[in-house]
Amino acid sequence: MNVAAEAHPAPRARTRVMATIAGGILILFIILLLIGVVARIRTDRELKTAAQSVQTAMQQVAVIRANPAADADLSLAGTTQAIKDSIIYARTSGYLKKRYVDIGDQVKAGELLAEIASPEVDQQLQQGKADLNQSQKQLQLQQANLDLARVTMARYQAADAENAVAKEAVDQSVATARTAQAAVAAAEATVASNVANVRRLEELTSWERVVAPFAGSVLQRNVDVGALITAGSPTNNTAVAPLSVTGAASGLFEIAQIDALRVFVNVPQAYAANVKKGLPVRVTVRGRQMQPVTGTVDRTATALDPVSRTLLTEVDIPNASHELFPGLFIYVGFAIGPSGSRWRVPATAVIIDAKGTRVATVGPGGKVHFEPFALGRDFGASIDIQAGLNGGEAIVAQPTVSLQEGQVVKAINAPRPRGS
Repeated sequence: MNVAAEAHPAPRARTRVMATIAGGILILFIILLLIGVVARIRTDRELKTAAQSVQTAMQQVAVIRANPAADADLSLAGTTQAIKDSIIYARTSGYLKKRYVDIGDQVKAGELLAEIASPEVDQQLQQGKADLNQSQKQLQLQQANLDLARVTMARYQAADAENAVAKEAVDQSVATARTAQAAVAAAEATVASNVANVRRLEELTSWERVVAPFAGSVLQRNVDVGALITAGSPTNNTAVAPLSVTGAASGLFEIAQIDALRVFVNVPQAYAANVKKGLPVRVTVRGRQMQPVTGTVDRTATALDPVSRTLLTEVDIPNASHELFPGLFIYVGFAIGPSGSRWRVPATAVIIDAKGTRVATVGPGGKVHFEPFALGRDFGASIDIQAGLNGGEAIVAQPTVSLQEGQVVKAINAPRPRGS
């Protein structure tokens, strides 16, 4: 019994120790919780104080002034073409007898390029000349018969005046003279027909000589000696390799005059009104380090393409040195006038939303006002304004969504962005 009594105090002591530890942990948790709550309350109070100070402080905005609209640099891509370019076709059939030029040769107007052998046409010309000679002789015979008939008629008419010949003989002489006159007219028509036929055949034989229509350079030579030529028909392109036909069918030769070049570009509708004949342009060649070449607008279509809304424009480029070639990819730079626009502002100052196009201005007393305007041409970094501003407004350079109508702000001048 004494041994059991001595064993009871040990569990009680262990229980007290466990309770003491648990109470300490609870007290520590409560202390840490109070510290966190106090810190959060202090942070919230500081944030509210900062927000109130921001709200009560006046917002600063950078403002700029609109610039008067100036000329715009418009650059359009194009391809150079020769000022004159012609495909030379044969006008008579035969075989190529001789060829006098090749690719890259310079030719003059009327210079002989090739000769075509056409014996059939030559024989037709000889026959035509023989027919003409025969008809001329026949005409001479009919004229002689007419002269005789007229003399005979005159004699019978003189005899008839003295009643020395029968009336029937006089009428017969008159009829003979008229018949002879009609025969002469028919012979003259035959001669005229044969003359026209000879001229036609002479024209055909003249086409056996293929000549240059104007001075220029030979860009293509698509035939060689011995080739069969058909009048008006294309020939196989042998400019690349005479023994291997690799190109498309074309004419005998292609001649181009490159003392001047032309470029066709499509000018967008926004710039079309200011593109006129004589407007200077600057031409640069892609991939070549060279000074820009000055050209001029030679003509425009004076009407917009209803599909692309562009104006077809031809630009002429002087090329006396032959430094430029047809087929070059180039850029044509135009100096386009304002075209109805009055002011130009940076693109960052423009607000485009459901309410339209607007700019935020700072008026008297620093109050913000959103001014609507009519949008002009868009140059990327800057935008033209056609109507809505008078040019004296202080425009917010970069308006934010927090700006409100009538809000009081402090305006400070901002450096103008590049390109505005």
